[in-house]
Amino acid sequence: MNSMVLQYLTVVLIPLIFGILGFLFSFFGLLDQTRNIVALEPFRLFTVQEIGGHFLFGFLISVPSKNLKVMLMTGLMALTIDSDHLLNLAGFHVQGRIDHSITFVIISSIILGLITSHIYKKRSKSINVTPISILGSSEKPEGRSKNHRVDGNSNNTFYIFILITSAAFLSHIAYDVFVDNQARFPLLVPFSFNQFIIPRIFSIPIEMAGIVLIYVFYNNHKDSIFVKA
Repeated sequence: MNSMVLQYLTVVLIPLIFGILGFLFSFFGLLDQTRNIVALEPFRLFTVQEIGGHFLFGFLISVPSKNLKVMLMTGLMALTIDSDHLLNLAGFHVQGRIDHSITFVIISSIILGLITSHIYKKRSKSINVTPISILGSSEKPEGRSKNHRVDGNSNNTFYIFILITSAAFLSHIAYDVFVDNQARFPLLVPFSFNQFIIPRIFSIPIEMAGIVLIYVFYNNHKDSIFVKA
């Protein structure tokens, strides 16, 4: 498969997997004993403003990477995290934003890190080169350092996708807070279904926190996934 096609396939595949993880995590909502859950309205959730806003916040949070593919991916991930609404929309007794929890971002970031590092290793061996990343360019290995570099860059890929997933999560929270001064999140699911209010004033600081994470990592790992697109 053409390298560029594979890279953009990854840009779409990772957000899809992220969305699937969010949907599966939402089943924890069935354990909630709350009886005052309001059914969500599809036309209120899937508006141009809602979709565009989340994508924009997700896109902007990865601008310091200077990699268009990374920016597109975090923008899409900021959208697919809302897959946790699907059970509620289907009529099940599940509150929205179940996967807007600290537990979910930890679990999903680790899973995506493992998946992408596996893809990286497989691709590196199949084409007999050591690519800088599955979203960047590639370079040929030199001498006996080949295997070491494959393993090292694979480990980098694992930690990089933990960072990317966390940044996409922060961008989604930031937009939800931006458009709702009384935004509520069940941050401790599945251990607690209590909702915590995050005031609108924290929207920009949350977004900036994600931007700073990407910026700091990029400046310390210029030869990793964050290769200019």
